[in-house]
Amino acid sequence: MKPIWMTGLAALLVCAPMGLSSASASSELQTLPADQSDLAPYRWDRRVVLIFANSEADPQFRAARKMVTAQADGVAERDITVLADTAPNAGGALRDKLGVDGFRMLLIGKDGGVKMDRAEPIPVETLFATIDAMPMRQREMRAD
Repeated sequence: MKPIWMTGLAALLVCAPMGLSSASASSELQTLPADQSDLAPYRWDRRVVLIFANSEADPQFRAARKMVTAQADGVAERDITVLADTAPNAGGALRDKLGVDGFRMLLIGKDGGVKMDRAEPIPVETLFATIDAMPMRQREMRAD
């Protein structure tokens, strides 16, 4: 699969919200602003988990948020930034380009490739196992 930065989506991916560094090391869930259009600062530095839902009250969104925030140490250890879009009427360019309708959760690797794309919450254990099996993560663990 072609890295997401090399596709037409490159200009649509988003950075962290105002007040935070674009490659923020925060393991907290951050809002995916509709007007942000560049994910380049994350490349080779952060893995990104994108969570889309129709509202913050969506049961799948709440489950995904709970799983990710409960494992904040593991999220931080794996250099993951979690971005959420729960406002489908805000006209988010990435949501439109991906054709997101309802809940969707994606894992994007440091290389920009989409590693997982699901219509249901991805268990944190699955995210971690997927990341931990990646060659880049293997190198990171040996370097620690």
